[in-house]
Amino acid sequence: MRTKPSPRRVLAVLGIGTAVSLLGDSTLYTVLPNPRFALQAAVPVAQVGILLGANRLVRIVFNTPVGRLIDRFSRRTLMIGSLALGALSTLVYAAGAGFWVMLLGRVLWGAAWSGLWIGGQAIVLDLAGSDNRGHLSGRYQMWFFLGIGISALLGGLFTDLLGYRGGLWLSAALTATAALMWFFLLPETVRPAVENPHQVQRQGTFFNWRIALVSSLPIFTIRFIFAGVIAATSIIWLSQFVGESASILGLVVPIATLTGTLVASRTAVSVLGAPIAGFFSDRLGQRWTVIGIALIIGAVGLWLMGSAFFPIALLGVLLSSPAGSIVQAMTTAFVGDRVPPNMAGRTISVIFTFGDLGSALGPLTAFWLMGSLPLATIFHLCAALSMGTAVVVFLLHSAAIGDR
Repeated sequence: MRTKPSPRRVLAVLGIGTAVSLLGDSTLYTVLPNPRFALQAAVPVAQVGILLGANRLVRIVFNTPVGRLIDRFSRRTLMIGSLALGALSTLVYAAGAGFWVMLLGRVLWGAAWSGLWIGGQAIVLDLAGSDNRGHLSGRYQMWFFLGIGISALLGGLFTDLLGYRGGLWLSAALTATAALMWFFLLPETVRPAVENPHQVQRQGTFFNWRIALVSSLPIFTIRFIFAGVIAATSIIWLSQFVGESASILGLVVPIATLTGTLVASRTAVSVLGAPIAGFFSDRLGQRWTVIGIALIIGAVGLWLMGSAFFPIALLGVLLSSPAGSIVQAMTTAFVGDRVPPNMAGRTISVIFTFGDLGSALGPLTAFWLMGSLPLATIFHLCAALSMGTAVVVFLLHSAAIGDR
C-alpha cells in the first residue's frame, strides 16, 4: 500500500515540470505579436490573436473528459503523457510554418495543458489537508507563475540569441527532458478521505454544479484579463514606451528580451502573493474574502497601467500582478474545502473550462478592440471588469456561499 509522499518534495518535482512545460507557449505569447516574428512563422499578424487563443478554446472540449480521467486513473501516468505531448507541440512550432500547422501545434498544446493543469491541481489536493490547503495551493501557483516569468524571459532571450526557430527547438528539448524527469521522480499520490463537513456529497454521488459555477466567475475574469488581454499585448504595450529596443548600461536590449524581462518581473510578484495569501486563508478560513481583495487591488493596478507616464504604468503592472495567482490558488483551496476527493478533478475541470474560455476570448477581444480603442482604454475596461467581479464576490460571501 502506498504511503503519502512528502508534499514539499512532490510539489518541487511537480512545479519544475509545470514551469518548464510553459516554454513553448510563453515564447509565442512573448514574440509572435511582433510582426517581425510573425513573418518568420509565416502567420499574418491579423491571425496571431486566433492562434494565441486557439489552445484555450480547444481546452473547453478537452477539460471535462480529462477531469474524469484524472479522477478515475493514475494521475502520474496522465501527467507524464501530457508533458510529453507539450514537448511535441513545441516541436511543431519549431519545424512548421503557416497558420494551419501552427494551429495544429496549438491544439496539441491545449490537450497537453488540460492534463497538466487539472492533474496538477488534483495532485495538490491529494497532498493537502484542511490546515494547509490554501498554502499548498499557493505554492503550486508560485511554481506556475515562476514558470510563466522564467519561460517568457528565456523565450525572448532564446529568440534573440538563436532566432525564432532555434529558440523553439531548445524549448522543445527542455520540455522533453522535464517529461523524462517526471518519469523517474514524480510519484503516484493517494486520494485522501472526505474530512470536511461541507463536503456533503457521498463518495461517488452527484456533482455539485453550484460550487463549480460560483467558483468559475473569478477564474473567468482573471484569465480573461491576465492570461488573455495582458499576455497578448505585453510586447505592444512596452513598445509604446521604448520602441523596438532600449539602451541599458550601454547595451542595446531588443524588444523580445525586454518583454520577457517585463513578464518575469510581473510574475515575480505573483510568485510571492499566492503562498502568502494561502497561508492567511488557512488561518482565517476566508477564501472568498481574499479573492475579493485581490480583485480590487488588481483593478487599481490595471487602471494605472493605462497611464502615459511609464513609471506609473510600471507600478500598475506590479500592483495588478498578484491577483491572478491569488484567485487561482484560493479557488483550488475552496474546491478542496467543499468537494470530496473523488469529484475534485471533474470540478476543477469545469471551473478552468470557464477560465480557458476567458483566456481564449482575451486575445481575440484585445486585438479586435485595438482597431478602435487605445490600449490604455482597454486596460481601463479590464479594471472595471475586475472591480465588478470583486463586488459580486463580496455579495456571494455575504450570502454565505464562499468561505468555509
